[in-house]
Amino acid sequence: MKKLDPPAYVIFDMDGTLVDNYHVHIDAWLAISTKYGGPTSREAIIADLHGTNFEICQKYFGPSSQEDAERIAKEKEAKYRELYAPHIEPVKGLMAFLDHLKYLHIPMAVGTMGTKENARFVIDALGLHPYLSHWRSAECVERGKPHPDIFLECLQPWEPLNLEPNRLWVIEDTSSGVSAGKACGATVIGIRTSKTDEELRNAGADFTVPDYDELLKMMA
Repeated sequence: MKKLDPPAYVIFDMDGTLVDNYHVHIDAWLAISTKYGGPTSREAIIADLHGTNFEICQKYFGPSSQEDAERIAKEKEAKYRELYAPHIEPVKGLMAFLDHLKYLHIPMAVGTMGTKENARFVIDALGLHPYLSHWRSAECVERGKPHPDIFLECLQPWEPLNLEPNRLWVIEDTSSGVSAGKACGATVIGIRTSKTDEELRNAGADFTVPDYDELLKMMA
């Protein structure tokens, strides 16, 4: 097993990375999409499920105003929280991994293209505030992944001048997220909750693991 030197900073994606909730987002979008005349199959929902909610609405429903997209997206996010609240739990090994990073005094942040309401929902439910330096959500950037904007936004409070790429870790579960992490110069670790090892590596992941128990074992 390859051993990894501890990073200087870690940025986590949220959906599918801190919580294995990808299927819940699919269920919520499918319900809303069916209601408003968009795609009615899980396959079609999955195919375009990346980017900002505004970008997703354009794909599912065609050209629409910012106001209409925001209204639909708000309804979808409320549906997601309704479906997930009784079942929310961290990805296997997450809390022990966070404890280890905290013990090593490694700053941590969350960079998600989810809404601020969803970010608070997950962070509050899992009790993550004591671990995080800060978190950033979709409202902080104009472009979604695979653009690196959300991760660059996370880096700003730390001001990591001349940071070597292998000293910044981005932990992601999707191909677009991996691409975003690589675009900001990070070492990207893929969590295989929604994509295969092959899919994540094809997107540029440096390593992939099934869960945080395995990642913790890889740290020297």
